[in-house]
Amino acid sequence: MRTALEASACQSHVNNHHHASHDFARMAVIWGLLSLCLAVWLNLIWLWPSLGPEAAWLSYGRLAPLQHHLLLYGLGGSAVIAGGYSIAMHSVLQRESRTDAETAIPDIALPPLTLKLMQFTFLGWQAVVALGALAIVAGYSSGQYMAEAPWLVDLLMTLVWLAVAWVFFTVLEQRTLRRLPVACWYFIAGLMLVLMQHVLISLSVPIDLLESIPLFTGSLEALIQRWQAGPLPGGMFAFGLIALLHHMVMSRSRRPLHSHRLATTSFWMLVLLVTWGGAPLLFASALPAWSQTLGMAMGLLLLAPGLALSLNGLMTLKEDWHSVRRDPLICLLAAALISFALAVLEYSLLSLPTLNAMTFSAANSLSPAASLGVVATVAIVMAYHLLPPMRSLALLKTHALLAIIGTLLCIAASWATTLLQGSMWHVLADDGRPLYTLSEVLAAARMPMMISLGGLVCWALGMLLMLLNVMHTLAVHKSERQAAHERQLPNSGSRKTSSQPAMPPASPSATPPATSSGGHYA
Repeated sequence: MRTALEASACQSHVNNHHHASHDFARMAVIWGLLSLCLAVWLNLIWLWPSLGPEAAWLSYGRLAPLQHHLLLYGLGGSAVIAGGYSIAMHSVLQRESRTDAETAIPDIALPPLTLKLMQFTFLGWQAVVALGALAIVAGYSSGQYMAEAPWLVDLLMTLVWLAVAWVFFTVLEQRTLRRLPVACWYFIAGLMLVLMQHVLISLSVPIDLLESIPLFTGSLEALIQRWQAGPLPGGMFAFGLIALLHHMVMSRSRRPLHSHRLATTSFWMLVLLVTWGGAPLLFASALPAWSQTLGMAMGLLLLAPGLALSLNGLMTLKEDWHSVRRDPLICLLAAALISFALAVLEYSLLSLPTLNAMTFSAANSLSPAASLGVVATVAIVMAYHLLPPMRSLALLKTHALLAIIGTLLCIAASWATTLLQGSMWHVLADDGRPLYTLSEVLAAARMPMMISLGGLVCWALGMLLMLLNVMHTLAVHKSERQAAHERQLPNSGSRKTSSQPAMPPASPSATPPATSSGGHYA
């Protein structure tokens, strides 16, 4: 049996691990609020161009990629890394049975290098987001799709991602079970896919500290951008967020997956098909016809694992359906699963050449079902789960309601804009010229963009409520810990002067470390 000192050291490592996850969760909230506020401002500029400032660094062309950068890497990336650490720790603390949980505590003492790498991943990733944002605003963009940051930031991102992989596998090797959870498989696939795609799209020859020449040029560069950089969110956010979805569905509902076999089958199908995810973006390009046809087939096949994964998660929640109404986080998870199915359905339909030709000439070819419905929703659920229990359940429910309403409004507006503008662009006059002018096509999207503005305002208000709730919770949590520490100080002094013998220390197994800081409400 381990001594109390060893158990205390083990608990210290658990606290350090959760502290790193908490830091990522806090920054995810801040980046998410900035991104959604920026999205509202960009929508206002689109509707009323006179509102846009004359400064070049505040122009629409620089703020639009900045908003994508903050949403995907600031909110989504921070949540994915925090969720990966939580998944690894949860796998270490798992037991085969209740008896094992009562008699054995795994030794999760991590090497000092791993603990330092945890801090490096947090500081390094925030530096990636901040430096990338400053470079984009200043105009130092690489011009790569989904990889706008300069080469130095890309190099730092690669180092941080390698450190994340090191920490994840170091924590994971401490587990006592041979069985690996499904969430770990998805996160490992996301780690590998992001490294491969990020390195490929970021290959360049530096000419100074901020500028570089891409290794691939011309049409080859364009094809690589669409084929490889297009699925970059598929590596980081599809596999990473699917891992978070599996982890959160089981953690919040406290139930196993409805079908482990279905989850495993979906995993291997996604591994095979996601690398072909850029093919629907390359119609009418220089690619041979056979490759476009193969990409269309892969895009249609992608519908099967996507819908199966969503159905598997919903069936898991269906076994305890009343918790969807009681727990707003489970309600958000259900909304994220439905949004994931919609996003996969949209992407598969875009694999059809006819629909692809019509929709990609519109302003919004893809709806925010993936960015808001999946990335942002899963990220805020993970942040809520990792942080201490929220003090205000009313604010949490209001945030969940605003997020769902905002997502529905943005998806409806995107579909309306796509169908309306796509049909208008393809109407020809008798002489063969387009029947509608550019100004008429843009004016037709004004009402849907107003609806989209309402949805983005809902999201921004929800993120503001989340920030206020988190700040209040952390302040109360800190004051409670200080009060508890002050109450212990007089007791410890009286025990020193007391003539009675000291009580023996409690058994380490009586207070096992918690597997998660969330799960309950104050």
